[in-house]
Amino acid sequence: MELLLILFILVLIGVAVMASRLSETYTPFPYKRKNLTLCSAAEGQFLTLLEKAVGDDYRIFSKVRLSDVVTIRTGLSRTAAKDANQKASQRVIDFVLCDKQDMTIKAAIELEPVATQTKQAQRNWFLKNALAAAGLPFLRFKAQPGYRVADLRDYINGKIMQAEHIRAAVPRPKKVKGEQPAFSEELSSARNEQLSNSLPASRQLSQKTRQSAAA
Repeated sequence: MELLLILFILVLIGVAVMASRLSETYTPFPYKRKNLTLCSAAEGQFLTLLEKAVGDDYRIFSKVRLSDVVTIRTGLSRTAAKDANQKASQRVIDFVLCDKQDMTIKAAIELEPVATQTKQAQRNWFLKNALAAAGLPFLRFKAQPGYRVADLRDYINGKIMQAEHIRAAVPRPKKVKGEQPAFSEELSSARNEQLSNSLPASRQLSQKTRQSAAA
């Protein structure tokens, strides 16, 4: 009897010790401010350049999740849709340009290091293909000085115009009674190249900026 009483007391002491430790470490909102600035120094400088180049035409947003820009197409299995949505939620786009009037998304911009590493290249590969599937231009720029405002403006506007030409050329799917409209097939690479070559030459970047920008 005495042994059981001693064991009971020891158990109570152990439970009390564990409860006290949990109460010391548990907090309902275990967060703190991560950084004093939202953007790095290079991103802040490039954002200032973007505002000068296209700030009059577009609203510029930074640190936008890919899942806020694209959505998952219908027709996928639940597992495939969940996997695709998870991948999109984990990717963040440096800058997104939206129309000032209706907030339509026009382009995504990535500022990458001068020496791109393997991890960054894989990330950009996924972003490029995901945005291409959604019909949105993905513009990449090296984090280095030398960009001119006028060249940057012409280059970005040219890429957005090219994407709008391609979207306009894609035939709209015919709606069949009793069926959901299907997604139309993408244009062939030859058609894309033809549309790209038909753009005015004034919309192209200067040779110096073309070498710095990775579209």
